[in-house]
Amino acid sequence: MHIALSPFPTLPLAQLADVTRRRLLGLGAALALPGCAWQSSLKDAPAVTLPGTRQLDLRAPGMPGPGAPERVHRIMVAVPPAPPPPQGYPVLYLLDGNLMFTPTAQLMRNRFARGPSVPTQGAVVVGLGYADSAVLDLSARSYDYTPPAPGPATDARGRAEGGADHFLDFIDQQVRPLVEASWPIDRARQTFFGHSYGGLCVLHALLTRPGSFQRYVAASPSIWWRDGLVLQALPGFLAQAASRPADAAALQLLLTQGEREARPAAPSTQSSPPASASDPARDAIRRQRQNAPGIPALMESLRGAPGLALRYASFPGADHGGAMLPAAQQALAMALQD
Repeated sequence: MHIALSPFPTLPLAQLADVTRRRLLGLGAALALPGCAWQSSLKDAPAVTLPGTRQLDLRAPGMPGPGAPERVHRIMVAVPPAPPPPQGYPVLYLLDGNLMFTPTAQLMRNRFARGPSVPTQGAVVVGLGYADSAVLDLSARSYDYTPPAPGPATDARGRAEGGADHFLDFIDQQVRPLVEASWPIDRARQTFFGHSYGGLCVLHALLTRPGSFQRYVAASPSIWWRDGLVLQALPGFLAQAASRPADAAALQLLLTQGEREARPAAPSTQSSPPASASDPARDAIRRQRQNAPGIPALMESLRGAPGLALRYASFPGADHGGAMLPAAQQALAMALQD
């Protein structure tokens, strides 16, 4: 665009500077036309999207029982900005996808930030979330991430439990075929990550269907759930491990937790609140955590298991929630075998 400015008249320097300033301000106002992107309100600006990502909602059977609603899962996928290796991309499957997909997908893409001159590789990152949840769907994960158990079918807050096998079937029968039909995938490099209840689900998958994935990352797993019920599957897993062919590739398990999680709880110096002021559900969880086996007991049981590579990582200064992101970073490195 060409804009013609008429010559300035002969004026004293101070008046000429003032005219120049006013004309330039007028020119800026003329260019600030309606619809210019830089003038738009930030509130009305489009939402941020991550490059190389997609999402798809899938319906799956929900909680069993008459009139039980279907669950709508949101599957989020990030694909590396580079061609696949000859054997296909490795895949990292993330539980709590609404929360964990975005930072983990960006961590994967950050590997390519230095340009094509620096050789690198990436993994397809698959977030397993829920369509009607912005962050965490507590009711959905209470059912999907917990193993089947005898006794009450609900927790202390009335949330249904025990649906992990249904959820793992959904991953195996619906999600993985979709991913593998969409991109070249290395079926021998599949990693499964979960934190807290998600870590419990990862352990249940490892112990009851170890062929589903090759690498498992259980971050701050809720081993305490139902007084350590998940550990009841250990004998069957160890028997199966002993019968694996000697030349079979080893399964890999990474257990992680925050340093502050591993410390014994300090005795309280305050008097206990009256029963009416306490949270019975949280009190029940606290009792289970204090009395049930934890990561050390699990590691002792698994140490030396044939065909299992076992690792442990503790994150300095991190509590239960703070250990989530560094664990995801370790899971990505494990998926890429860094």
